[in-house]
Amino acid sequence: MARGYMSVWALRDRHLLWICLGAAASLLLPDPHWGIAAMLLLPVACRRGLVSVAAFSLGVGSGAINGTFWLKTQLPEHCLRNEMRIIGRVTTLPREQLIRPGHVRISAHLQVMAIDDPACAGPKRLLVSQYLDVAQRDQALRYNTEVAGLWRLKPLTSQANPGGYPDQARWASQGVDGAATAVGSLSSIRLDNPVAGFRSRVITRLEERSGEGWAAMRALILGDSRALDSHMWQDLRHLGIVHVLVISGLHIGLLASICLSCFCLPRRFLQMPGDQGGIRYACVGTLLVTGAYVLLVGASLPVVRAYLMLIAAQVPLMLGWSVSGRRCLLLALTALLLWDPRALLGASFWLSAAATWLLVSALWQPAGVGRLFWLQMKMVWLMAPVTLFWFSETSFLGLMTNLVVVPVVTLVMLPAGLMGLLLSDIAPVLSEHFWWLGQQSWALLQWPLQWALDCCRQWAVLQAPLGWKGLSMGVLAIALWGRSRWWALLAFTGAAITAVNIKTVGPDVAVTLLDVGQGLSAVIQAGNRTLVYDTGDGQPEGFSQAEKVLVPHLYRRGVDRVDVLLVSHADRDHSGGRTFLANTLPIERALGFGGEPCRNGERWRWGSTELMIINGPGQGEQDRNDGSCGLLVTAPNFSLLIPGDVSARREREWVRYWRDELSASVLVLAHHGSRTSTSHALLKWVGPEWALISAGRGNAFGHPHREVIDRVRQTVPVSLLDTSKDGAISISSTDQQGLQLSRERTAWSPYWLKLP
Repeated sequence: MARGYMSVWALRDRHLLWICLGAAASLLLPDPHWGIAAMLLLPVACRRGLVSVAAFSLGVGSGAINGTFWLKTQLPEHCLRNEMRIIGRVTTLPREQLIRPGHVRISAHLQVMAIDDPACAGPKRLLVSQYLDVAQRDQALRYNTEVAGLWRLKPLTSQANPGGYPDQARWASQGVDGAATAVGSLSSIRLDNPVAGFRSRVITRLEERSGEGWAAMRALILGDSRALDSHMWQDLRHLGIVHVLVISGLHIGLLASICLSCFCLPRRFLQMPGDQGGIRYACVGTLLVTGAYVLLVGASLPVVRAYLMLIAAQVPLMLGWSVSGRRCLLLALTALLLWDPRALLGASFWLSAAATWLLVSALWQPAGVGRLFWLQMKMVWLMAPVTLFWFSETSFLGLMTNLVVVPVVTLVMLPAGLMGLLLSDIAPVLSEHFWWLGQQSWALLQWPLQWALDCCRQWAVLQAPLGWKGLSMGVLAIALWGRSRWWALLAFTGAAITAVNIKTVGPDVAVTLLDVGQGLSAVIQAGNRTLVYDTGDGQPEGFSQAEKVLVPHLYRRGVDRVDVLLVSHADRDHSGGRTFLANTLPIERALGFGGEPCRNGERWRWGSTELMIINGPGQGEQDRNDGSCGLLVTAPNFSLLIPGDVSARREREWVRYWRDELSASVLVLAHHGSRTSTSHALLKWVGPEWALISAGRGNAFGHPHREVIDRVRQTVPVSLLDTSKDGAISISSTDQQGLQLSRERTAWSPYWLKLP
């Protein structure tokens, strides 16, 4: 009897898993309408008793229907760059960024209430920006306000690079449908929302405090991470504890664990009979407390998903079902993916899934110190592969730091922070003491954490090549299904296959023109050596495309050092990521801006590939467009010319000097396709078969200009590829297959990756 009972539960687990796999498969469809046809299999499969087929069809069909409705919320192409009146609610804490001295950019999420153009009224949530002088900060967007005014609609960033995390995946997982920039002044009204108003008051009080401890408390109890700078985020990643301060399913799970323990404690202490220690009442109380916490931290979409997963995991306990932790997890995942399959595209989903599994698995273990220890070890096991997959790096320090940090956060900082919130209005002085206790606990942690970074950062941080991402999911499968050997073996084998490079013949030379938005960055690999040409845009002390795109791409390609860094000139959209790259990877030789001056005609060989400098010197601040260092790459089966940002005048000088030597099968259009470059003379002497454009979608300069595209097509028969539409462009060459070009975004790309 017991054997049959368990087999029934295992069968139902399998059905839930097939539904989840079907929902995930729907994300691979080029057109979600195709997946709706899967619903036709449902009655046939049910009639024939093919329950697994029916479950998979249900997942695919429901995901496809969801995707069809989602497409209707996206901004149509004809609405982009139009100005229209929009009314909406600011639902996130606005972030301020200094873009140049005296000028700031304010960004936030806007829940759309009304758009005056019905043809553009699909979006429900917009990423909005406001550009102001520092003296106009009193006009900035405010949290928990209703704003109205004129906005210019624009496309969301849509960078797509091989093995990378596409921008559109992030927007889809966050429920963001478009972007807009404020035009002129906005009118705003403070909304009467008690929870949001309370949150704003507490944030205002905590903003008066400075220091890492107070920044950590703001992030932990209010979901306000604006005070955490880029250096703090890097340290958190290298310590393996970034999940501790990012409000996600982990915090929902930790708070739920605390609440369950507190609500069950009286009955267990008094040894009162019945109801397994009052688990039903404990679950209800836990859901109420965690629900209040979700509202307090802003009820962002990832946090709401985590809360829904918690509900799905606790309902069986409330109803008295005898189920395993794995089954609770599958119930939660199934409910969430039927509601929104695009949640799979965000890291927060996986963090929430891991935290939910930790919570429900802990309920079936005996209480005690040993339980807490193994719970933390499981957390490390789960978080390491998740961070490795999503951020292409993980840290061995996490094995040690989580054992120290998580108890402090769980037992001191989070309870102290919540007590401070409860007393904030009725006993402000006492609440300050609780918050001080929490921030002081974090400050005390900095001593051992800084010691760990100083002694171990160099070897403890694992930067993973592309194949390791698949292997990390195999490790996660073992952690989740370790007791079910066949499921664990199947999941791990499938993931491990993706970690193996199955190509028998590698390319003799490989070039990747990365999608870095409005800017340029290319990676040339030949003869087991690597040249980086330009680094994309970046802020001097802030975010850069090198951090977002270039360095992760190098790691995925297994590059541990750069043999030559060639920065064509000083413009920020070409040199902005140089500092980050230099601080991250060793560079053998630097040319152009920030390095040796480029010497016109300098050549060197890597294996069968010759590289030659054209133009220069590109070294100083004054060597702008016409001083750009160009590069000519000549391989056995193709040649590539990258001219930098030179003008048509300088191109004609090249033609007079180099003539036939400029011939190349692939040409990167100069200056992102500006009308001042790519002359008839250059096109005639280069004679390319392929023309590549590196530009940002919807950029303010109008690159590439229409007349340049027409000029290229009228002068030479050429195939055009544009990173703003096609994503990163990869060029490879072998003796067996010759020249091959591929693009990251194709007609067969998933529907959420395509452009409107």
